[in-house]
Amino acid sequence: MPDCSVTSILPLISVALATYNGGRFLREQLDSIYSQSWENIEVVACDDCSTDDTVAILDEYRQSHGLQYEVNERNLGFVRNFEKALARCRGMFIALADQDDIWLPQKLERLMAGIGEADLAYSDALLVDRDGRELPVSLIQTAGVRPVSGRSFNYFVCNACVTGCTTLIRRDLLEKALPIPVCEIYHDWWIAVVASRYGGVRYLPERLVKYRQHDDNDTGATIKTALLTRLAAHLRGETGEAKIRYYRLLRDRALCYVALQTRLALGAEELRFLGDIQRYAESLLDRRFHIASFVLAFRYRTILFPAAGHVEKFVFVFSKLINKIVSSNRCPQCL
Repeated sequence: MPDCSVTSILPLISVALATYNGGRFLREQLDSIYSQSWENIEVVACDDCSTDDTVAILDEYRQSHGLQYEVNERNLGFVRNFEKALARCRGMFIALADQDDIWLPQKLERLMAGIGEADLAYSDALLVDRDGRELPVSLIQTAGVRPVSGRSFNYFVCNACVTGCTTLIRRDLLEKALPIPVCEIYHDWWIAVVASRYGGVRYLPERLVKYRQHDDNDTGATIKTALLTRLAAHLRGETGEAKIRYYRLLRDRALCYVALQTRLALGAEELRFLGDIQRYAESLLDRRFHIASFVLAFRYRTILFPAAGHVEKFVFVFSKLINKIVSSNRCPQCL
């Protein structure tokens, strides 16, 4: 049991845990959470109608560690399930937890030490396979984005560099971020955007979580391929479906954030950027040739191609122009 003299001094950290059919790895994750060097914690779990032994495990830890949990009456999906868990947290700080990861013992302590005056702190993570064996690259190395600190709203609109299981947020931020807009499909991305408009974000270049990779996991565990290989794949259209999803996300997000301009405290500069991003995405979703996709890619190259080097950024900007010309020639009726 925690030392009461210690927990009365340390701020309470709530751990918001969303579960769904996670029984295979859940005990290992809960043991790592309850083994944190930061002793004053509560775990608040919401289960999204699991059909395995997840709820039985949650109840086991309720009895042994005081874990709080609730089972949803119907399946909500991971964003609404996390939203529900977050809303039930009481702590001055809140950490998000997936059901299948493993936290290193000093994760919360290191994030608390690093958050400073920011609203959100996040870190890198080790990648491990289904059996917990470490993979040769980290989460940031495979993410294809550059981790940043500060209040870079434009950057966070376009880049998902904050992964929920690595984050710690202040209660003040939570109150601004909830409820999560219906247009948002990633809860952690939205929370990072909100943080960028208020107290800011702080990145810690430490690997504080073992982030488990599954066969169907979207995060790859390979170092990014060489420039020419990626450019050739881009021009051949092999990355087309993923890019279309991203352009649709950008378009819909820009429209959504304009509607939320009061809530996000957006000024003229941010609204102008959102308008540009909407036009950029729409021009790339249209098979007809639009010079706007090239012009806006060049203007916002440091935001749209964050992991690329200086030369690589220019190459990918010009690839937008080449791709649009090729697409137009393949589809003359679209002109």
